[in-house]
Amino acid sequence: MKGAAMYAVGDKVVHPGYGPGIIRDVERRQVIGEAKRYYVIDMQSGGGTLMTPVAKADDVGLRPAISPVSLEKLLHSLTGTPQVLSEDFKERQTEIEERLKVGDVFTTAEALRDLAWHGQLHNLTKRDTQLMQRAEELVAGEMALVKDIELKAAHEQIQAILAEAVREEADQLAGL
Repeated sequence: MKGAAMYAVGDKVVHPGYGPGIIRDVERRQVIGEAKRYYVIDMQSGGGTLMTPVAKADDVGLRPAISPVSLEKLLHSLTGTPQVLSEDFKERQTEIEERLKVGDVFTTAEALRDLAWHGQLHNLTKRDTQLMQRAEELVAGEMALVKDIELKAAHEQIQAILAEAVREEADQLAGL
């Protein structure tokens, strides 16, 4: 377990596949005759519990939640210049899926921003919409965890930021 990050009860963490949560306990369990320690994480969205082996936490990509200062930078990134996404839905969706798999909240927020902008110019497919919802869920979950607010409030703030960014850009393009 060299170099492994150690977390304590009450730490706010993010699992790349399941999103943000708070460590509720560190349990010792017998698995195939061997005692192993697990982080017991109360997940932010869905209300479930996740158990991650302490020894594998780094391997699965478990990381601390971002700081409040980083959160402000993250929210500001939603108003940044979007990356133009492929017109080909298969290429676009593969790219977004890859960006979401990285597990980095900034990369996820950029994917959300880019899909939101793409949706202003083109119709989103059902899969595009699902990917956008997943990205928003991950960003909102971490935001709610860091700001200690309800998940619904985090979603509303993110949607308002994206709507304002789109409106401002539309006004600039219209010469207002």
